[in-house]
Amino acid sequence: MKTKKLKAILMVIVLLFVSVFIFSLWRAEASSASASQPKTEINKTEINVKGVASVLAEPDIAVVTFGVLSEDVSADAAYSKTSSKINKIIDAIKKLGIDSKDIKTLKISVYPKYSYNKDDNASKIIGFYASTDLTVTVRNISQVGKVVDSAFKNGANTFSDLRFDISNVGAYYNQALAKALENAKEKANVLAKGLGISLGKPRIVNENTYINTPPIVYKTQEMALSASSSQIQGGTIEIKAEVTLTY
Repeated sequence: MKTKKLKAILMVIVLLFVSVFIFSLWRAEASSASASQPKTEINKTEINVKGVASVLAEPDIAVVTFGVLSEDVSADAAYSKTSSKINKIIDAIKKLGIDSKDIKTLKISVYPKYSYNKDDNASKIIGFYASTDLTVTVRNISQVGKVVDSAFKNGANTFSDLRFDISNVGAYYNQALAKALENAKEKANVLAKGLGISLGKPRIVNENTYINTPPIVYKTQEMALSASSSQIQGGTIEIKAEVTLTY
């Protein structure tokens, strides 16, 4: 009798342990299934806006590029002619108050001059060309015409370009950038008001790279020779900035 009771108790204990074990497995599987199911995301409205602005500034620097091209029977003679004229030009420009650091030799070239014979399809060297190009930075815009005049009066016979620029362009760009930011915020507020939502701080702010290219005034040799200081005007330079905001 006691043996039967003991067996019954043992059976109950075993069943209890089995039940607890099965329940534990069920809970683990349920938790795993719940974790593997994708969570329902709350749809949120995303607002992207671009702000654009610009400021106008008067240039305070001009970069002038011109040079001398000479020809002679030998390379040495051609180069000597060019060097003599270049040195004369540099001395004349310095007398106008241009600093030596603002006068840069851009390029020196020496190359042969060929003559072509149609009868035998042969070519031969009959001389040489020598050229030197100078780049001069003029930090007083009112002197640009005088620099060009002086260069050509003293032997320059080639002219590449005339470029206007701004020495402290960073300050003007920051002004444009601040305006672009305000422009973007205004657009975002208009959109949010129309959608009936409120805006917090932007999640993403991007400053878009924008290359501000200074204006270039190309002039032919004839135009440069006839130029006077009153005919060369820098005008204004437009400096742009762009900003993108994401809310």
